[in-house]
Amino acid sequence: MTTVQQTVLDTPNYYATEHFMYSDFICPCCDTLKIVPAFYTHAGMLERMRREAGFPIVITSGYRCKSHNASIGGAARSWHLLFATDIQPEDKNCERLLKLFQLAQDIGFRGIGRYETFLHLDLRPERLLWRG
Repeated sequence: MTTVQQTVLDTPNYYATEHFMYSDFICPCCDTLKIVPAFYTHAGMLERMRREAGFPIVITSGYRCKSHNASIGGAARSWHLLFATDIQPEDKNCERLLKLFQLAQDIGFRGIGRYETFLHLDLRPERLLWRG
């Protein structure tokens, strides 16, 4: 094995997908990330959304530990405790947020909350759309 090959193999991969890093999904208070069975499905759907949207998406919240979820007033049974994301267009453009809302439905997210400045996305068993 050449030195170049070793370097490539020994370099950690910090990306869960092409555009999203594992650190985008971690709880900000404890640097924890639960890799649940649907994590890579969810991340792949976000990546597809990013490609189809054609503009950068920011993850504003991913996994939350119970303590962090409580401290920000999250629901006691929030999907963030298992795994969910809140996203917004990088430029916070309202028209782009509406485009993301439509893409989320088309791509197959089942829990979609539409708020003024962001979307909540999860993979709950039943389909649920709401406005916050």
